[in-house]
Amino acid sequence: MNLSTQQLTISVPITEANRIKASNFAQEQSDSEKAKQVYHNTLAVLVTNNYLQMLDVSTSLQHSYSWNAVARVSTDIADLNLPLIGHLECRPILDSEDTCYFPKDTWNNRIGYVVVQFDKSYKQGTLLGFVPQVSSTKLDIKQLQSLDDLFIVLHSDETVVQLSNWLENIIDEGWSNVESIIGKKAINPVFVFADIPDEDIKSHKIEDAVGRLYAAQDEIEKVDLDSEKALIHLLKNTLNEEIRWKAAELLWEINPENSAGGIRKAVDLGMHFGENLIALMVAILPKPDGSMAILTRVYPGYGENYLPQGLQLSGLDAIGKSFFTVSSRNKDNYIQFKFTAELGDKFNIRVALNDANITESFVL
Repeated sequence: MNLSTQQLTISVPITEANRIKASNFAQEQSDSEKAKQVYHNTLAVLVTNNYLQMLDVSTSLQHSYSWNAVARVSTDIADLNLPLIGHLECRPILDSEDTCYFPKDTWNNRIGYVVVQFDKSYKQGTLLGFVPQVSSTKLDIKQLQSLDDLFIVLHSDETVVQLSNWLENIIDEGWSNVESIIGKKAINPVFVFADIPDEDIKSHKIEDAVGRLYAAQDEIEKVDLDSEKALIHLLKNTLNEEIRWKAAELLWEINPENSAGGIRKAVDLGMHFGENLIALMVAILPKPDGSMAILTRVYPGYGENYLPQGLQLSGLDAIGKSFFTVSSRNKDNYIQFKFTAELGDKFNIRVALNDANITESFVL
């Protein structure tokens, strides 16, 4: 194996604790080949983790897919989670190999790929290089880019919101609970009783709303449960996307912390639009088929009743092509768009008013 002498490579010691951790994961496997795969994958992740931590790059082994016992059994993955950045795949090779294998399981939802080579004693790992994406199962290591390119990705000015991390309660900087950004009355005014302290009135209205949701679809019979449990039952079983979102919104009203209603967060965009107070809300709701339903909604900021007329909410795919645009009319208290995305999908949400605009980037 020969690399250009000008190619930056980094060698990192593999500690005894690293080898023990890799052995423990390997021993969980049912056959020797799978055990060897997991051993190598785990060491590659740990070598990369140790190196990045020396450079003060935040990492999270516990939130890496490769640290999930079920994922280790069912897939060939070696990812390292970098909070607020994404998942970096760490592919292992031995010192006698000059090509690296990239399973199709790893082709999506990665910010890039590093290749880690082990010596024969597994006492040292060498980071050979980086590639930002792959589209085939094998890559000659001569095609690897410099590790400098990895640091360009890690220190990019563009912040990409990791939506899948929200489900694990890892929330990107700037995104907060919806009520703190928008105010409860603006979110769902039909269930706000500021002047009526009797909770029985609110409870009765919610119960009626749940009944109407069940009546609006034929596939699921209403169960004799309290409103919260009835909504959870509906969310798990109905195939009607609009019904699911309406059930989620009711569940947000009853118990915003119930994870069955998905996750929703908001960010204040006011600084980009002068005197106009504007906030963007994004909600994600897992679907039974493993994809994700996504709701994007723009509200007037805290204390405001209506959006400025002509404000646009747009969605752009990974190559910048628009896949939706909606505009506010006179006295709209929000505008929205719903769509479905798959794990690894990248998209941008743009909010624009006159000559001012801001784009938020997301990956699922």
